[in-house]
Amino acid sequence: MGRVFAIELEGPVYTCLECNTHLGVPSDIISKEVEVFTYVFSRLFNTFLVEKTSNPALQDIFCVGCFNDVGTYGVSGPNSCRVFRNLVHGPEGSDDEV
Repeated sequence: MGRVFAIELEGPVYTCLECNTHLGVPSDIISKEVEVFTYVFSRLFNTFLVEKTSNPALQDIFCVGCFNDVGTYGVSGPNSCRVFRNLVHGPEGSDDEV
């Protein structure tokens, strides 16, 4: 197996709740969908995509640190990442902290 290299982001960041790997920055948030408890990001870091067998147009987003399924790619549009709010820790001091 290869070694996993994670990118350390600067400033306020959204992190994986399980392993604290940096996943995104607040400036990349397109929307916060309160009803379904998700964030829609324009881009994410330290993640990889796995194609769903049930629907090839959608892909699951996994954290590279702990291999936790944190969201879905391609739901809100071709270049959007929908991340589950209960699997991500918001920036320190924000209203997104868990």
